[in-house]
Amino acid sequence: MKPAEHGIRNEGSDFYIYTPSRTALQTFLYPLRAGLFQYESGYRQERTSFDSFLLMYIRRGAFDVVTDEGAQRATKGDFVLLDCYKHHSYSTNIDSEVLWMHFDGLQARPYFELIHSKLGTVISLKEANYAVTRLTGIFETFHAGSRISEPRMSKYITDILTEFAMTATESNTSAQRQPHAIEDVLTYIANHLADPLPIEELAARAYMSEYHFIRVFKRETGYTPHAYIVDARMHAAKYMLINSDIPLKQLCEECGFADTSAFCAAFKRRNGVSPIEFRKRSEIQ
Repeated sequence: MKPAEHGIRNEGSDFYIYTPSRTALQTFLYPLRAGLFQYESGYRQERTSFDSFLLMYIRRGAFDVVTDEGAQRATKGDFVLLDCYKHHSYSTNIDSEVLWMHFDGLQARPYFELIHSKLGTVISLKEANYAVTRLTGIFETFHAGSRISEPRMSKYITDILTEFAMTATESNTSAQRQPHAIEDVLTYIANHLADPLPIEELAARAYMSEYHFIRVFKRETGYTPHAYIVDARMHAAKYMLINSDIPLKQLCEECGFADTSAFCAAFKRRNGVSPIEFRKRSEIQ
């Protein structure tokens, strides 16, 4: 389809509208519109709300993007990620070329919140080719009139957002510590649940002070280190209750619980039944 908006050249501009299936609405990330537009200097778009998220890739020129949080400028090679459910506007004062897509889905907002909280509206990737290729693939699928595979479209969108999420995570890495310190600590915890796992030891593994480690750990996982360890041990205990018949004392030792009575009380508070009752119910199922 050709654009009807003022300030967009017909030549070299196309867009496509897609209506997702019920399966896609309930399961996938999905495109709603995709296009490649040649914008003229002076173009401006402002919306109070437009039910979707918008991803733009600036192939040429520049765009000024305004949200309730302020204004940012995206230039050639930048991505723009907008929550169009909220008031927003974007405009250009030079001729520009933009590859874009409106999308949505059950995981769209969680992805957006994660990415936006750390990168903002305008996103610059050190290596943009992969994300650009995926976005181009979505547009070219429509442009060529090819059969639309909703799982594949979802994968492409997920790939793009995952690239952003990786950049968001890595951009918060301190120069004073290893680039994947928290991920390394999570792996260490998973492999050493039977050990005491004192916070000072975990902080040392991450090359951080204890206070800084707790703050960074919670920011990146959503849990304090202590809460994460308890949760990991509980998950391990539930797995062993279902998949083994080892005695509770041995289970507690292997999952890092020092006191069987305290473990049973904590397990019942979390799950509503004692460990023995949980095991019996699992056997019946």
